[in-house]
Amino acid sequence: MNKTVKILLALAMVALMAAPALALESKLSGFLNVRGIGDNFKATNNYVGTLDDSAKIGSQNLVDQRLRMKLDTKINDYLSFTYYLEVDFQWGDEQYSNAGRNDGGGIGADTTNLETKNAYLDVKVPDSTSSFRVGLQGFADHNDYSFFAADMAGVKYKAKLGGADLTAGWFKLIDGDTYGTAPSPLDDVTLWALQAEFKPNANFKFGGDYYYYQNEGSQGYATFLGTADIAAVLAFNGGGGNWTANRQDMNLHYFNGHAEYRLENVVLSGWLEFSTGTADSINNNTATTLTEDLDVQGFAGRLKAATNFGGLKLALAGTYFSGDDNLADGDADFIVNPLATESFAFATDGFMIFTPDIAWNSVGQYGFAMVDAAWAGYGLGSVILTGAYTPEQMKNAYIKAGVGYFSSLEDKLAANDPRTDRAGTELGTEVYLRVGYRFAKKLDLSINGSYASLGDFYDNNGGGTAANTATTDIDDPYEVYLKATLFF
Repeated sequence: MNKTVKILLALAMVALMAAPALALESKLSGFLNVRGIGDNFKATNNYVGTLDDSAKIGSQNLVDQRLRMKLDTKINDYLSFTYYLEVDFQWGDEQYSNAGRNDGGGIGADTTNLETKNAYLDVKVPDSTSSFRVGLQGFADHNDYSFFAADMAGVKYKAKLGGADLTAGWFKLIDGDTYGTAPSPLDDVTLWALQAEFKPNANFKFGGDYYYYQNEGSQGYATFLGTADIAAVLAFNGGGGNWTANRQDMNLHYFNGHAEYRLENVVLSGWLEFSTGTADSINNNTATTLTEDLDVQGFAGRLKAATNFGGLKLALAGTYFSGDDNLADGDADFIVNPLATESFAFATDGFMIFTPDIAWNSVGQYGFAMVDAAWAGYGLGSVILTGAYTPEQMKNAYIKAGVGYFSSLEDKLAANDPRTDRAGTELGTEVYLRVGYRFAKKLDLSINGSYASLGDFYDNNGGGTAANTATTDIDDPYEVYLKATLFF
């Protein structure tokens, strides 16, 4: 064997021996969720929308499907990256298309529908408790996701300092240089976040959050300031202007405090939120162009008690969102949520109609109590009782149920503006039931149903704006679906 061959063989052996050390550690996880749905209404928006006369268009009977897969890859002890994808559609919707999202279940399939949820890099700082997450990632508030729970691009820093767990974030929600068909460098939307958690002992923890929603320019993520009712009142006192179309800068600040205390088998928890800020608008309907400011100041809070007895878990909670009965005075005395379509308010309670459905795929997120009342300026008060039971002799089975009463605090947004008048403040009562069984630890099969008895808030209002133009009372909504979820 000549010298050259020996050298090549030696190099090959070194490469083979080094290969395991260079191999990346990857883990694939996710779920496949399929639902067969039947209900008696169509909301104006399958994500979140108002429950009004347009909901009487007809029922929905369909199957929707969602696949989510997450690939976590560890490079070394300090570096890792994650890619999280999603594919969802309704059976029989579209095929051979690349025009939209949440489609591709039509005959022939072959639709461009692969969606990126997350793509980020994790960096651990050596010899410290600090870490950074950079890229498109999930982020959420600490008040039951009632402000936001969404994927967003930015940088998040986490560290342990003394007895505190700190998180600081900077997220670019809209960049005016790249957003939309007519980008403008003056249009930028940024979320600044600071979260702190303290745990003095095993039974008590508390924390505080601060969020600054900085909206520079007229561009916006969603329908800011809620509904058409609000836009009607803010039409420059009847001058015909469109506040939403002419809106300029928004600077909103959110302060949150939360706590949890455990006493044997009882857990007491709650949070308080205060928001303040301004929204500017240009009034072009006067002889001299004016800038008009809307001062924002709102309050919200929740108290919850939870306990368990063997296989039975119970929870009782009360929720409050402030309302405003005179929006025409230039003040918005309620929680303005510019991220309404990216929140998941109280989804873990288990309801399906008045608050968002935790099990939704691409149809039926809903949350009418939030969109129609809490974020629309009418305020919200609710009391709920929920339970979950796992039989002692059948650990893979479960029953979940709940009942909740929901009401607005106000039935009008302006004293002399009948366009926003509601017949009353009662939104209604919702009851739900979920029964399921998990096979082989990975396949969850369940039947889920919910019914809402509507109150006078949704009665015939005899006119109004786009958000409350009901000419007849709305039928009490219900929704039922069979669900199969495979976890991997």
